[in-house]
Amino acid sequence: MNTPDTAPHLASRGGLPRALRKASTRGAVLGAGVLLLRALAAAGVFAAATALPAGALAAAPSAAGVDLVVDGAGWTLDPEAVRAALGRELGGPVTVVDAAAAARPTLVLRGEADGRVTLTYSAGDGRHIGRTIDVPEDPDRAAEAIALLAGNLVRDEAAELAAALGKRPSEEPAAAPPTPPAAPAAGNVSPPSRPARPAPERPPCALPGAETVLLGGDVVPLVGSSTVTGTDVVRRYSLNFVGGYTAGVTGVELGAGVNILSSFLCGVQFSTAANIVLGPARGAQITGGLNLATSLRGAQVGSFNLATGPVTGVQAGVLSVALGAVDGAQLGVANAAVGESTDVQVGLANLAVSPSTDVQVGLANVAVGESTDVQIGLADVAAGKTSDLQISLANLAAGESTGVQIGILNVSTGKVRGAQIGLVNYADDSPFSLGLLGIVRNGRLHIDAWGTESGLAMAGIKHGSEHFHNIYGIGVRLSGDRPLLAYSLGLGGRITLGKRTYLDVDVLGYSLHEPTALKPSAVLTQARALLGLRLIPEFAVFGGPSYNVAFGETPEDAGLSPYGSIPLRIDDSFTQRGWPGVVLGVQAL
Repeated sequence: MNTPDTAPHLASRGGLPRALRKASTRGAVLGAGVLLLRALAAAGVFAAATALPAGALAAAPSAAGVDLVVDGAGWTLDPEAVRAALGRELGGPVTVVDAAAAARPTLVLRGEADGRVTLTYSAGDGRHIGRTIDVPEDPDRAAEAIALLAGNLVRDEAAELAAALGKRPSEEPAAAPPTPPAAPAAGNVSPPSRPARPAPERPPCALPGAETVLLGGDVVPLVGSSTVTGTDVVRRYSLNFVGGYTAGVTGVELGAGVNILSSFLCGVQFSTAANIVLGPARGAQITGGLNLATSLRGAQVGSFNLATGPVTGVQAGVLSVALGAVDGAQLGVANAAVGESTDVQVGLANLAVSPSTDVQVGLANVAVGESTDVQIGLADVAAGKTSDLQISLANLAAGESTGVQIGILNVSTGKVRGAQIGLVNYADDSPFSLGLLGIVRNGRLHIDAWGTESGLAMAGIKHGSEHFHNIYGIGVRLSGDRPLLAYSLGLGGRITLGKRTYLDVDVLGYSLHEPTALKPSAVLTQARALLGLRLIPEFAVFGGPSYNVAFGETPEDAGLSPYGSIPLRIDDSFTQRGWPGVVLGVQAL
């Protein structure tokens, strides 16, 4: 999610609020408007006193006075000056309070982001009325304009005042929403009111009220051109020695030490130690040390990169941190992203605490959020609801579902939608877990006993998912000139043919040993296809053909078939023989 960059407000030199500064010609017009308003206000008071009944002014504040609440915003008017002007206009005491009190006449003054003010009057009888106006840049005249507006709101004459002050529609109503009017009579339907126009957005690479210069520079912060012009200045080109400080840069800033901007960057910063922007950065920050911005659209290249808001672009360095959404990439030794989404992280260690993480490539990857797409590394951890693909030596998915895990160790505490491929696999539920050891907690578990034509009698465990399983067995070969111990390990798949029938296709390896010294005597591999029939839900019989290949040091060791075998390879040190066979057995559970 990308957030528009807006330059923050700063108090201008001389104590004037920068957000309220207007053009000088406009100030002259507003000054004339204030004089006109005084005349309108006086006429309004006289008309109200002579034409209205005695109870019509009951909503005006009593001798007990009125409360004033100043709501914080990006502007700086002296509350005491406003309070004094209100007292003179209303003819009674005005008290500045922190919050409105019930049944008390209260004026709430709020500064808007584009240099306007909203004043709302709440009468003791529950009436609410409010207006938003422009005010002059001069503090005294601004206080007078606010006082005139307060007087008209108290006397409910705000319509004339708003028109005279050039009122613009605000983004949100200042007064409490009125009760919906009754449906109009047929034939007297009024046309719908025109929707309010949204306030114009502040240009991303401009600072209203700030002076713009072609060139500036400092030896140290506040010592240099900023000593003469002040810090409320936007520079096109900025040159700093040990350090520099100004409001913004719209071109290039070079510094041998530290560059500091209090509002915004639209261009490029180069430094050896640090680039610090206490606002949005559009462009590039390049340094050997620290890069800092509240939001980034572009690139940060440095040892330590920090964006306290969203990033659209690239952070590249030893350590890169984004405290907002990353729409781009983080490339570094260590990367951390905390926001709505993270696109790409490439580094030795990657951490994403985001609802959505796309790609992490590193030695260690950790994703904490709703979903994770791809993790590739030596160790991957996905602690969100879903994860799609993990490829590493060790994979851990601690969510509800997992797509594919490929590694030596694969662990999923939820359901695997795709596959696990590794030496050791664990899942709560999985359709395909292929490995030397696979554990599916909610999968199949059977106890098998089977025999073969070569005299093997085996017992073991078959367990796995619905369609794939592992086989572990132990037994003895009874035929031949001597008994041999046998151990087996295998993989297989199951095809369900009906409610009671199934087909298992398995590949097993048997290791045969002398019973006294446990010396290996021969190795047997076996591929088999077994048709199973469930007699009852917990018991089945199975059987089917097999093909066997035996390996031994001598022809006698490899001669395990009771009816002969085909020599596949015979030399002085190694013998390999093959033959078809049969397997019969029973299965419990």
